[in-house]
Amino acid sequence: LKAALTPPSPPRPARGDMADEADAPWSVEVPKAQVNFLLGPGGATLKRLSAATGCDLEVSRQPKRKLKKISYGGQDQFLDDDEDDASQLVKVFIRGVSRKRLVATEVLQAVADGDDPEDHAARAEGAVVFPHELQHPDREAWARWRLSTAAHEFGAKAHLGRRTVRVTSKSGAAFSEEAAELVKASGQRVLEEALRLVELRVDARDELEPEEAPSHPAVLPFVDQHGVIIRVCDQDDNVVSETIVVRLFGPAEAVEDCAAVLRARFIDGAVMASLLQPPGEVQGMEAQRAKDFAEDVRQLEAACQVKVRQGRTALWIAGADEQQVAEARGTLQEMLQFYMPASFHLATGLSPTTVEHLLADEDLGLLMARGDTVVVVGERDGTAWVCGRHRAAVQRCIDAAAGEGQPAPKRRRTSA
Repeated sequence: LKAALTPPSPPRPARGDMADEADAPWSVEVPKAQVNFLLGPGGATLKRLSAATGCDLEVSRQPKRKLKKISYGGQDQFLDDDEDDASQLVKVFIRGVSRKRLVATEVLQAVADGDDPEDHAARAEGAVVFPHELQHPDREAWARWRLSTAAHEFGAKAHLGRRTVRVTSKSGAAFSEEAAELVKASGQRVLEEALRLVELRVDARDELEPEEAPSHPAVLPFVDQHGVIIRVCDQDDNVVSETIVVRLFGPAEAVEDCAAVLRARFIDGAVMASLLQPPGEVQGMEAQRAKDFAEDVRQLEAACQVKVRQGRTALWIAGADEQQVAEARGTLQEMLQFYMPASFHLATGLSPTTVEHLLADEDLGLLMARGDTVVVVGERDGTAWVCGRHRAAVQRCIDAAAGEGQPAPKRRRTSA
């Protein structure tokens, strides 16, 4: 009877669990100066870390502040005595199973050392977090732009902070080990590309209004396709100058071609138009075909009184008359489709709603991020200039956008 009434003893933990239980602390000590950072606004940061680690976290109650008395001019004032206060250690209590307490301990110590709390909270929830060493505002801006597209391939979103890249699943689920490796490798390729970006400058003539350079129709495709960053430097009001510096930052070949377009427009004063291509596509034309194409280009130049130049990422047309340049651009598009039908295609007749959907389509942005595919959507004329190896996939995006019954999204793909 005694044995029957005696409650059963709780199961003994396995030997490995006992070791974890012994190793997992129930509290950690952090410098008092870091307590506010750890707590966050209204305790939000600590709550976020608690939810991510699966542990209850609580900062120990603080003793009343020490005040020191200062007398001056017959009046007494009491100020916080902060001497040696910041170096004091404050306990943060951890309640949870041993495995989660170990994670929480590591997270709390790292955050107290100055790490981004969200990085550790996201990592505890299965996100991929890895360091970067860009430390350059334009490199970081370009990397953010490209990372957002790279993450979309995995159904994720990316955040680039001061020292780390954080990629989290849009569904909130943790990445599998294999997916995490692929996500990290993709992100690191973006960082490596960001480290290879170059900067060029164009000393534009003030009278040609180079302030319009970033939005010029011949320049915008470089911004959308390659993430070229264009900054028009402010002039000193006290200095008289005939030139304004325009700085370009981005992938080397695209920046060089974009700079050539800007020089022709804002130094030589020419009317400009451009046609993008996958790097080196026209230059890779078969010899006899290339010879015939070059002859047709010369005839085009004579007929329209323009000059056609070829770069690695674009062809551009310079002339004195806007109508002649526009006509030459249309003819050059027809020539490229004739000589390289598998590489170049112009989709026409796109409705304004279709155009807006294409400008917001992240799947199309993913295709454009590949080095062998170019898409330039024309808002004014309802066209899409499609070049490269993935024309069929781009066409599917166009067909899907044309079939959308919903209003176009207000948010477009962002530029660098």
